[in-house]
Amino acid sequence: MEFTFSIYAESEKTLMMLPGMATTVHTCFNKVIPYLRDYHIILCELDGHYDNSPLFESIEKTCEQIEEYIKQNHLGKLNAILGFSLGGTIVVELISRNNIEFDNVILDAAFCEKMGILAPIYTVIFSWAVNRICNEKNIPTFMIEAVMGQGNGRIIETFYKGTTLATVKRECGDVYTYDVKDTIKEFKGKIAFWYGENEHYPAKTAKRLKSYFPNIQIQVFSKMGHGQMMNECPAKYAQEILKVIH
Repeated sequence: MEFTFSIYAESEKTLMMLPGMATTVHTCFNKVIPYLRDYHIILCELDGHYDNSPLFESIEKTCEQIEEYIKQNHLGKLNAILGFSLGGTIVVELISRNNIEFDNVILDAAFCEKMGILAPIYTVIFSWAVNRICNEKNIPTFMIEAVMGQGNGRIIETFYKGTTLATVKRECGDVYTYDVKDTIKEFKGKIAFWYGENEHYPAKTAKRLKSYFPNIQIQVFSKMGHGQMMNECPAKYAQEILKVIH
């Protein structure tokens, strides 16, 4: 795992950002960061998502690495953390473990719904599709939109071409079997959950998390798909971040 920083690193306010599956912190967040000048941005590059990195091992291992970094460099506490997609699932696990503290949490389309007997099937299909995209092979538009939302074909611009099939299979295997732990209810910070109107599964996660946090701020981005607001409307996306963490 690699931790990099924004050019505005002198600020005492801290915001860690975790990208989604088969993406990088740069393909996800580079358009957004210039609008967050008041924050020290910590970009958390997941294993399997940068050159010469080890394979992604597990959500649990990733949480251990993040916890160690925050304890060593920030006394175990950050002002805010944002996780997109897989990154959001990792953040859910982090706040369930209760080993470090966050004042504010933003979950953008976190996926926390167990797929049961369908998990192996979804893993094979999604891994195949991502592998083709990363190797610049064609995927029918209807297949992309079925998962990422109508009109969201540009989401593949955020994919890291070096993502290996082995990494995606491990990530899918973890995400599609992930279950929210009851210990999450011990978290005392503020939580916001976002997703696009044109994506389906994150809405189920939002509903579930609301059972733990009745005051969770759920926001649905109109006419948007998975990660579309972040990718195509970065200034507005940054504004929404600041509304939560200010």
